[in-house]
Parts: sequence; structure tokens; C-alpha cells
Amino acid sequence: MRKFSILWASLILVMLGGCSAKHYSISEPKMIVLKTKKIKFADMGYLRHEGDAVEVEIFTAGVAVEKISIDAEVCTGSGCMSEEAFAREYLYEGYPADTMRNILLGRDIFNGQGKSEICNGTLYQYIRNEEMDFVYRRKPSEIYFRDYLNGIMIKIADVKENNATE
Repeated sequence: MRKFSILWASLILVMLGGCSAKHYSISEPKMIVLKTKKIKFADMGYLRHEGDAVEVEIFTAGVAVEKISIDAEVCTGSGCMSEEAFAREYLYEGYPADTMRNILLGRDIFNGQGKSEICNGTLYQYIRNEEMDFVYRRKPSEIYFRDYLNGIMIKIADVKENNATE
């Protein structure tokens, strides 16, 4: 009887552990630049998302070196935390909790404050006050966020395939 209990407990643990990996319907190679208080990186990576869940996997010389996953929590190589804690620790304490998620997904930040549309559908947000001075630009091939006061830069650009015969 004891072997039967251990077998069921093991089966349940394997099933629960196997369900923890998130599967994303969209996975795109990108050139990624992240410069925050705790992350400094510029190289190739993947941006994956499904609904509100988003993940950035960062590579250096073809080896995965960091992964930032945002779903119910934000998980990095250092562990998981709330979005609010992530914004405070990795970005700036005055940012809304969902700032990183919205930047990665190319959505409005700060409830669309300072938003305008410039040529060819490029969306632009600009906020300048005593706590932050940022520009946030989104176009089909690139997302660019730069806060000059707080030393933060996030750039995600499409990877252009080069044709060897050209």
C-alpha cells in the first residue's frame, strides 16, 4: 500500500511540474538592447508572447544568458517577484508596475499620457518631469524606450535577414 501512495504522489508532482512551462504562440528573433539598473545587454534574443504573457530570452555568442518572463509574476535568473517589485528594482520606482510588460508588447505606457502619432503609423510618447524624461517610440519594426534621467534604454528591433548573394 505504501508503494502505491508514493507512486501516486510522484505522478502528481511530475504532472504539476510538467505544466509549469509556458508555451507561446508567437516567437520572434530580435536584436535586443536592455540597459537598466541591473541589466546591461545588447545582442540577439527572442521575444515570445501569448496574450498578456511575454518572455524575452537573451543570447550572447549563441548561448542563452538571461530570460525575463512576465505572466502572473516577473521571473528572471535571480528569481520571481511581483511586477511592482520588478519595476522598482530593475527600472524606476515611479513607473507603473506594468511598464516592462507594456514596452515588450509594444503597448501604451502611463495610460497613453503624452502619446501622439507621427508619420507611417509610428506611435510616440514623451514625458518629462522632475522624476523622468523619456521617449517611447513604436513602429512596426522597432520598439524604443529611453529614460534619460534614470539611465534606462530598451530597444527591440526586427532581425533583418541578409542575402549572401547581394
